[in-house]
Parts: sequence; C-alpha cells; structure tokens
Amino acid sequence: MSVLPVQTIEEFDPSVPVVLPHDKVYSIQVGYKLFRLSGLSLSSDSPSYFTKFFGDKDNEEKVLFFDRSPHIFEKIYNHLQGYSINITNDYEYMHLWSDAFYFGLRKLQKLMTEQDIFASIGDQSFKIPKALLQNEGNCPNYFTMNSERLFFDNVAVIERNNMLRPPPQRPPIVAGRSPKLFSDLLEYLRGNSMIIKSEEHRQLLQKEARYYRFLELEQRMVNHKVVNDAIIINLMDLSKKGMTNISPANRLTECPMKYSRPYIDEPLRDLVFQVDNLQNVRQVELFLNKRTGLPTVKFEGKFYTKITQVFKDFSEGLIQEDHSITFLVGLVNSHTIINGKEMMPGWVDDLLQAVDKESTKKRKLNVQGDVIKIYLKRSMWRLMMRGNLARLEAVSLDGSTTPLQRIDFI
Repeated sequence: MSVLPVQTIEEFDPSVPVVLPHDKVYSIQVGYKLFRLSGLSLSSDSPSYFTKFFGDKDNEEKVLFFDRSPHIFEKIYNHLQGYSINITNDYEYMHLWSDAFYFGLRKLQKLMTEQDIFASIGDQSFKIPKALLQNEGNCPNYFTMNSERLFFDNVAVIERNNMLRPPPQRPPIVAGRSPKLFSDLLEYLRGNSMIIKSEEHRQLLQKEARYYRFLELEQRMVNHKVVNDAIIINLMDLSKKGMTNISPANRLTECPMKYSRPYIDEPLRDLVFQVDNLQNVRQVELFLNKRTGLPTVKFEGKFYTKITQVFKDFSEGLIQEDHSITFLVGLVNSHTIINGKEMMPGWVDDLLQAVDKESTKKRKLNVQGDVIKIYLKRSMWRLMMRGNLARLEAVSLDGSTTPLQRIDFI
C-alpha cells in the first residue's frame, strides 16, 4: 500500500540581517502603482536588486521605478512583508518566477521551487501539489524536468545577452493530451482508486501516467491479483525492473521467477503472467510435437516485443526467429480448455495419438506432419528458471485448433 507523503515546512527563522536600516521606508514605483517598504522587509530577502540600489547613499531618497506588472509585484510585496503567498495559475507562477529572478530574490525563488507545480493540459490549467509526487518513481517527472530546463535556459539567455528585463515566457503547455484524464490521475494520486471506471479507463490512465513519467503511480494502477503467494499480472503490464531470478547460476535448481511491482512496497512473489490474445489468435500458438514429445509455445507481434523487452536478461536457450520467440513448456498441471471443451488429465497424449490415425477426430485437429497447432486465446504462465535458462509452465489455457475471425471491438 502506498502512503501519501506528508509535506514538511522548514522551521521559520524570524531573524533578519540589517542590510538596510530596518526602520527606514523606501519607495518603489512598479508601473502605475507606488509601493513603500521598510528596510526590514527589503532586508528579509537579500542581497537583491533593491538592497543594492538603496544601499547606495545617493539613492536612499529616490523612487526606484520598474516598468513591470503591479499585480505580480503585489505578490513580491507580500512575500517581503513576511506573508505566505498564494499563486493561482500557471501564467502567474511563470511571471512571478521571472520577476523573482530579475530582482534577485533568492528566498522567493527557493520557496517557489518547493511549492506546487503549475501546467496547462489541453485547454485547462492545473495546480499540482508537489507533496503528491514525492514517492520514488514519480519524481523527476515530465513537469519537473521541463520546468528546470526552461528556467535554466531563460537564466542563460538573460545572462548571456545582459538583458534589461526577462524575456516573455509561457508556462509548460501540454497540447494534445486529455485534461479529463490528467484530472483523474491527480485524483488517484490523492488516494481515490474508485476513479477508475473500467479496464479500458485503467489502461488509458496508465498510458497517461507513463507519458508524464509518474512511474510509481502507473504501477499502483496495474491490475493484479495475489493468490497463494503468487502475483498474477498481465504480460503487457510487466516491467523488467520488477524481475528477480533466484535460481542459482550453476543451474542445479529450477525456481519460479519472482516479481514485485517497481516502486511499490510489496514482497517478492512467484510470477504468473497472463496473455489475453482475443484480437489476433495467430500471435500465440501452442505446438504439440509427436516426434520429439516436447511442447512449445510461440509468441509473435506485440507479445514477442513485450517478452523480449521484459525477459531480455533471461532468454538464454530460447528460440528467436524473425519477430517471434519460442519457449519449451510444461502442460501437466494446467487447467485447459480446447474448442470450448475442458480437457481431462492426459489430454496431450490423447491428442497426439490422433496424429497416427485417419479419423474424423484427426481432421478436426490442426495437424501438420507430426505437429498439432493450437491457437491460444487466453493463457496464464509461470516462468521457470534454471540459472538463465527459461521455460514456461502452463497454469491455464483456453485455445482452439482453428484460428477464429479477428474480433473488432466497437
């Protein structure tokens, strides 16, 4: 179970250095509005443009003028007076950060980098509490990486060109993404798992989480079950980072692959992965070979791609061809349904015996020489390891001896 991090605040230090006389009042004109601040307020975030200017004896009584926004400076005014400030939207945040840098207010810059993240998703502005993103795997993320790069680039431009004021800046805008899905992600981060309405909705949210690099959140949303100390999870949701091979390198002992979801505080469990193959049953094929007596399963298409990504370090001895990978399999303990019929123990031998007979049963089977081919619609597998040698142990199979029509979902 993930625990929502508690946001902590640094202990407040009330002491203010005497950079300017604390009881003296200084005048700053920003656009159409005049602001008057004490030396105490100006010294509270120093050194700065203000303390440098008014620290000159010739400037003590002058009015310092800036052609900037009075609305934005109002926030700076409140900050210097010792108030916490509330930033309402992404543009206000970006403008305030620019002016804080422009005026050399390092404490304000630091406070802003520790506050919420602001961004526009599609046509909607979001305020993202940083406290929600403190778990390992959720930070750094899309927003922190982009904002850091944006600020660094802008500072470099200003310093390189010796600009008189900051250049126009826009906040991070993520065009082409759904603000509704992002809102759901934030709600899930707050702990509301009931926001997921369907399996399709879950998959969409996981895709969005990956895009924004909320990797811990993505794993939190993965659909899985824990049964008898085994974790059952869809192949397409597996991560290479979660794999642990406990089989000794000397290959004397065969052990099941262990798995825990990355970034999630949970124990290692035996991995059972599920393959749902309803749209193109030709991509997962089980072969029963009368001559060798060695059953194999071949994965193609997206399943081949995913398996090679996740099991890359554990694929020694596997048969890899052009866009396909083949495992030796064990079928003894599997719950098996073929052509809609539940198979009894010994079903493999029963089918293979039909290879030698000219019968109606043989004609119904997909027999090619000494091999029967079975197209698997759904299957569950335990990955067994002997060192780095891998094979699959079938847990359940649902297949057909004839390929079905492709299923197009509306």
